[in-house]
Amino acid sequence: MLNKVIMDKPLISIIIPVYNRSKTIQRAIDSVLSQTLDNFDLIIVDDCSTDNSMEIVDSYQDPRIRKFTLNKNSGAAAARNEGIKNSFSEFISFLDSDDKFEPEFLEESLNVLKNTSSEIGFMWTGSRLIYSTSGKILEQQWNPKRATTSHLTFLKDLKIGTGAGISVKKEVFENCGYFDDSLPAAEDTEFFLRITEKYDYAVSLKILINIYRENSDRLSKNFVKIANAYNQFLPNHFAEIDQHPEIMVRYYYKMMWLNYHLKDKIKAKYYYDKIPKELRTSRIMAVKYLYELFPLTSAFYFHEKLAG
Repeated sequence: MLNKVIMDKPLISIIIPVYNRSKTIQRAIDSVLSQTLDNFDLIIVDDCSTDNSMEIVDSYQDPRIRKFTLNKNSGAAAARNEGIKNSFSEFISFLDSDDKFEPEFLEESLNVLKNTSSEIGFMWTGSRLIYSTSGKILEQQWNPKRATTSHLTFLKDLKIGTGAGISVKKEVFENCGYFDDSLPAAEDTEFFLRITEKYDYAVSLKILINIYRENSDRLSKNFVKIANAYNQFLPNHFAEIDQHPEIMVRYYYKMMWLNYHLKDKIKAKYYYDKIPKELRTSRIMAVKYLYELFPLTSAFYFHEKLAG
């Protein structure tokens, strides 16, 4: 029986946003309840599911599980924010409703974070990608080469998302704000670029989360949503980006072709012109002319071929 002290002040909270995950939510919950560390609470936030996901959640009687439901379908960022607001813990971990932790995930994450200085705000672990259709398995251990600041490090090479074994000190949300749930996409990218302006990070290279993916990820290819999101938040980082030519190429090239997906040729050309002339490669120029000369679907087809 868990004592009242543990339930009043768990060491760490796990937040799972749920929307129509009846086939996978049990796997996610079971992986949390199987942790070697038991002083936690599991916060499950339903984003107005229309299947029987919450019936499965309701079948669990563990007192560490707390459930909340949004007033309307609002997306994963809003669901995570609701979980954060209802967490009483000093540390918060995130798990997607179709993924699962390894048994040592919480113990390792807590051991890393609680022994860090006040400059460290978050950490992540290694991950195992499992492609459900092909059965392909890929292990990833992202430990980026350090730049002069954590913000610059992430601008140069950002390869994590909220579902990739992330744990965060709650003070980070109190000092930097929550996930921007007004964005149509890329909430993770915006969040990490924002918090690294104030906080540093730590890494555990242990493979402690299993991430399940379909071979074709439709959201990752919704470039209209991604373009609108980047147009909304990336200008906040232009002052830093403009000090580093190689980063200018990375982002302004991306902003160029994303805005072609919005059929905004004026803005696309604006970002092309921001790329230093001496760094405009033949591929960058070719992609620009593809979108200028061909219909969007054809231009994107050849763009993918060039990128591949």
